[in-house]
Amino acid sequence: MRAVVEVRPSKRISAGPRTPVASGREPRELEPRPSRGFFIDELGHVVTSDQRLGGATSVEVTLYDGRVVEAAVVARDRLNDIAVVRLERRGLPSIALGDSGALAVGERVLAIGSGGGLDRAPTAATVLATGASTGGNLAVDLTPKPDGVGGPLLNRLGQAVGIVIDSAVSTGGTRPLTFAVPVDRVKSTVRNLMPGPIAELPGRAEVR
Repeated sequence: MRAVVEVRPSKRISAGPRTPVASGREPRELEPRPSRGFFIDELGHVVTSDQRLGGATSVEVTLYDGRVVEAAVVARDRLNDIAVVRLERRGLPSIALGDSGALAVGERVLAIGSGGGLDRAPTAATVLATGASTGGNLAVDLTPKPDGVGGPLLNRLGQAVGIVIDSAVSTGGTRPLTFAVPVDRVKSTVRNLMPGPIAELPGRAEVR
């Protein structure tokens, strides 16, 4: 799935204050934890998890072929854990946006890129809830994997119907549980926060 990418803040996150410590050693810096993301159009816009960006305004995006490209954060919705970043690249593969409102409990979906590194292998899951009992989010029986945060859930047509978020937990029972933001909410965020008008084409959000 070439439209799925890895996103991480451009600057490292400091583990402590920059003032010297008693030992005289500089406070160590931590590598930011990367998130998944995916292109939503051919104009270089990527949707990902906002929480993982840690307030960063610039990020590094690792493409399917291993190239690392600088990108800017152009829109964010912290309430729904959604961010949109833009690369100065055109014509890259993208994933069409589907209709999360049409999902039914029991329907099968695919989570893309839930493994580590640049893994983009699909993992099958079943929709357990569509929003009413989960704070408006989707719930699927997918084992929570931190590396999959920000990645897409796809329906049987290959369209994105959700974005895996960082509030994934285990039920403690026999079935795992992971939450995802419905893509219809993502469309609203893109429409309201992205600069310029957004036109919805069948199965795709496009920036004019």
